[in-house]
Amino acid sequence: MITVDAPDQDVISFGTAKLVLSGLGLTPRVADLAVARSLRLLYPLDAKLTAFVREGATSLTDAASADEQIRFFQRRRVERNYIRLAEWATARGPVSVRIGNAAAIDGPSRELLRIAAAVAGWTVEYSEARLVRSAPAVDPETGELLDALERLPSADDADRVWRAAFDFVNAGDAWTAVGLGRRLAAAESSARVWNLLAIGHAMLDQTETAEYYYDRWADSDDPLDGIRALYGKAMLYARHHPDGLRDLETSGELLNEAFALFDRLPEAERSSDSVVFDEVFNRNGYALILFRRGEVEEALRSLQTGIERLSGTSEKIAIHRSVLMYNLAQCLQRLGRFEEAIAAYERLIAVDPHMAEYRLEAAKCLAAGGRREDAVARCREAIEIDSSLPVAWSLLGFSLGQVQQWSSAAEAYERAARLDHASDKARLDAAHHWILAGRTEAAERALETAVIARMSAKEFERHAILRAETMLRNGRRQEAVGSLLAALERYPRSEALRSNHDALVR
Repeated sequence: MITVDAPDQDVISFGTAKLVLSGLGLTPRVADLAVARSLRLLYPLDAKLTAFVREGATSLTDAASADEQIRFFQRRRVERNYIRLAEWATARGPVSVRIGNAAAIDGPSRELLRIAAAVAGWTVEYSEARLVRSAPAVDPETGELLDALERLPSADDADRVWRAAFDFVNAGDAWTAVGLGRRLAAAESSARVWNLLAIGHAMLDQTETAEYYYDRWADSDDPLDGIRALYGKAMLYARHHPDGLRDLETSGELLNEAFALFDRLPEAERSSDSVVFDEVFNRNGYALILFRRGEVEEALRSLQTGIERLSGTSEKIAIHRSVLMYNLAQCLQRLGRFEEAIAAYERLIAVDPHMAEYRLEAAKCLAAGGRREDAVARCREAIEIDSSLPVAWSLLGFSLGQVQQWSSAAEAYERAARLDHASDKARLDAAHHWILAGRTEAAERALETAVIARMSAKEFERHAILRAETMLRNGRRQEAVGSLLAALERYPRSEALRSNHDALVR
């Protein structure tokens, strides 16, 4: 049993999680590289840990420093780190945790503990009383940062805080980055602070707040600030805003507005590698607009041009061709040119072999091209790289189903369901494949774990039909009819439920 008191909250997140994990042997000096990558989320200022992670065999995204970063962690990617840490601890035995002063637990720590309980089976108890009654030690790097915060608005300390904030961004801790950004905003009104707050809020899916800060950033007198801020705002409208706020036309207009600003730059600056990068990625963003409009051939030509331009830059810039290479492969895939798409993904894997998602996209193309066994192999490779990806296990389940390995497919879907504990799709997929395997009891167990209250209408229909199928296969025909009738009371206009019911009563 690990017993800790949650430290009183300050601007630095994960205080409670650090205490719990260190009690389980998960400290910055851990020797396991995969675990170290996840721990860096909690200790982004630890220089030895950062060096260990970047020197290891990681993807280009994981290896990028804060000033090289072009991809930013979204909440789902952060959750994968929680899962890795929780499962590492559970693999060494059952985990029980008691936390005192529970009202003080910071939000990210609370979410990590929730996921550890849901996915890895931790037992977590909370008490409002203090249980340990001793203040936790603060690591030196955090202590120095807190001291710098106290000395604001000192210019040197503002620089230190700003650099540290982007270290937190780089590691995925947007909560702390936003907290530091707000403290900086009280000391200075500057483009760099609006940049930090825009990115931080976007990472937290607080996209309307992010848009406010992108607008503040775009108001800078420097055209490059405008170019970069408008690009970020355009991506909110293309990708990140919630349904109802996303708008391709607005995104395209913002990208073109930013693109026009390149003409305001002196020729020497415009030809520099960093500005070539900005220009290429602006057109990469516009290629997304073309892709979504169905103008895929034109998007493909734009990406090919961008890849050629980046090839003429320094290696530090050129390495980011991988993003455009991925988008190019997506275009080929959309055009049905599967062999070309597969070849494009293979080139991408050669450039960035530790990015599991690239192998999953290759698997989709292989399956679409009829190479189903190869698709299974690619899914397994992706899981070897990152076993915490629910989409990898789901795609493995689909691929195994394509080669009629029903039981193995169901097991893969069940693994996906454990990892994506807030969704029921994989549970329904598992039940379907257990039925195909003739394992109706296993199918019923999978269906019992689904949460009907959160299902969409389509998921509810599917759940009811699968449940009736298990009853029918066990000789419980009348019970199956009754189950479908009960479902029809909830969705009386459902054609799927009605047709299944009518087929049973004929």
